[in-house]
Amino acid sequence: MKSLKAKFRKSDTNEWNKNDDRLLQAVENGDVEKVTSLLGKKGASTTKHDSEGKTAFHLAASKGQGECLRVMLTHGTDVTSQDVTGHTALHLAAKNSHPDCVKRLLQAKCPLESTDNSGKTALHYAAACGCLQVAQLLCEHKCAVNVKDVVCSDPLMGNFNSFFKWP
Repeated sequence: MKSLKAKFRKSDTNEWNKNDDRLLQAVENGDVEKVTSLLGKKGASTTKHDSEGKTAFHLAASKGQGECLRVMLTHGTDVTSQDVTGHTALHLAAKNSHPDCVKRLLQAKCPLESTDNSGKTALHYAAACGCLQVAQLLCEHKCAVNVKDVVCSDPLMGNFNSFFKWP
């Protein structure tokens, strides 16, 4: 008979498993039905880091997979989770100019004030890539516009040229 300790070791939720792998692949492919199916199974986690530090939740935000995000959010994904570089899903959606994903994350109360390992907010990334639509969404939700990153650059002044075309 197996000991109780051995039983718990086998069901360790921090270990990467085949359902986590399948979930990451389903998100990569934008397969909403597969994402839904995998989240219904025990063991698949939207915020578990793979060997490269990626999570299914963060991948969905960075790839613009809004429907995959919706499914994950309805399954109770922690919107405050960060990847290995400190990015939240909101950072990645803003960085990759995905306004639909930004809107979904804001509706799910993803914190605007979160900073990554370099002190940047989602607004820093929206401004840096020149995505006015994402920057407007963030500002409409009352994000702070004067947060300085580790090099003392704020989102708008540090990226001023991204918003304007100079002659």
